[in-house]
Parts: sequence; C-alpha cells; structure tokens
Amino acid sequence: MKKYPLIVIILLALVGIGLLMDGFKSFFILIISVLIGTLIFTLLLRLFANRKTDINYQKAVKQSKNLHDPKKKTKKKRKSSFKVIDGGKK
Repeated sequence: MKKYPLIVIILLALVGIGLLMDGFKSFFILIISVLIGTLIFTLLLRLFANRKTDINYQKAVKQSKNLHDPKKKTKKKRKSSFKVIDGGKK
C-alpha cells in the first residue's frame, strides 16, 4: 500500500474544506493562484541557483575529464590462456 506524505493529506483536507465552504468558484481561483505562485517561486529558485560554480570545482572537473578521457585509453588485447593442442592422427 502506497503511503502519502503528511503534507499531501493536509492539502487535500484543506481543499475539501474549501470546496464545502465557498464552492467551485473560489476553488478555481485558489488553483490559479497556486499555479501562478509556483511558477514565480520556480523562476526565482532557478535564477538564484544558476550562479557561477566554484573555480576550484571547474578545475577539478577538467582534471578528471583529462584523466578519464576514453579517447586516450587504448586497451591491449591479452593473449588467451587457452592453447591449441594438436593431436596426431594414428
């Protein structure tokens, strides 16, 4: 059985109470305002989260890419441990 987080249960209860108190019109306005608020919050979060990363981190990434570059690695084939034994015909 899937467990729902407590916040989802609380929100659903509030939506139910709101529908019973004011009707569908206020519920529709509530949904529109929540969507607009979520959009604004998401845009602000992305704006502040896209700051330039640390210079030391960029150097480490570059060094790691140079170290683990797949083009530079060439695997040598190992000789097989199996040997062919010629059996003479009698």
